[in-house]
Amino acid sequence: MVDVHALGWLPWRLVRVRGGSMEPALHDGDLLLVRRYRGQPLRVGDIVVLHRPTGPVRLPPGVTVEAGPVPPPRTGRLVKRIAAFEGDDAMVVLGDSPGYDSRLFGPVPASTTIGVVTRRL
Repeated sequence: MVDVHALGWLPWRLVRVRGGSMEPALHDGDLLLVRRYRGQPLRVGDIVVLHRPTGPVRLPPGVTVEAGPVPPPRTGRLVKRIAAFEGDDAMVVLGDSPGYDSRLFGPVPASTTIGVVTRRL
């Protein structure tokens, strides 16, 4: 999860990391400078800020859950590293530590990208 603050009309955003899914590269509370995504090419290894997927979650083999009430989907944003591309518009995004990433929700469209991390401040 991240906090996003736009810098006016500039193509930059400040993002504060929440959680440890990107450790050891990024830590909870780190402030990131993010260039807004406007269709520029993305590369494997880029760290991106993206809209949190709210679709179905894939459970690892052998893991089951009991039926029960389904909580409303959480909205928000994620900071993840692009691990691979699938097809023309899908990318696999992973945390540097286990967490909520493409291992659970699968590939995401590149259009879910908000921006690309350029540096940690």
